[in-house]
Amino acid sequence: MAWLSNIMLEILKVFYSIGGANYGLAIIWLTVAVNMALYPLTLQSMVQMAAMQRVQPKLKKIQDKFKDEPQKLQKEMMDLYKSEGVNPLGGCFPLLLKIPLFLALFFALQSKEFMVLIGEGSSFLWLGNLAKPDPTNIMPVLIGVTMWLTQKSMPQQPGTNQAIIMWVMPIFIVMVSIPFPSGVQLYWVISNLIAWAQQQYIMSIKIPKGEKA
Repeated sequence: MAWLSNIMLEILKVFYSIGGANYGLAIIWLTVAVNMALYPLTLQSMVQMAAMQRVQPKLKKIQDKFKDEPQKLQKEMMDLYKSEGVNPLGGCFPLLLKIPLFLALFFALQSKEFMVLIGEGSSFLWLGNLAKPDPTNIMPVLIGVTMWLTQKSMPQQPGTNQAIIMWVMPIFIVMVSIPFPSGVQLYWVISNLIAWAQQQYIMSIKIPKGEKA
């Protein structure tokens, strides 16, 4: 992970030099670039999630019909997915790709190299030091709120407890993110906002009306 963290620092330097000579702005531009690069995968993910929702009535019938025949059930489910062009794991790819980038930024902003690099120039808005947690805890709360928005705009997934996803998870994430560097918190908030905007666009333009929640 050290090599990826070092690459992240170099990328931040580039965005710092072209994006306003401020590391808060550099993190925002980095976040925008990452989410724009992953947009094709985000689009495919949303399409697959909506398709999974569409085939649920047929899937439920198959599950009821072959509940005592596991092998037959598995085959019928796979045949249904194939005929409908559905990939049950298709909604996971953007998240999986974002995880290493998130971890790289997390470790980069806590590295000695970043502390030397920023000196006293790491403040952004009310955040006095992007390498340290937000002392006001505003950013963790914003993470929770923006996560709730992104969850709300996504197609509901079968077999999930929406109450847990919609409310418990954002609260849990707020608590977990409190000790994170505020630069990472900023990345998370902006990433959530961009994801929400992309989902609104995809749901309104790219998803057929019959497949929407």
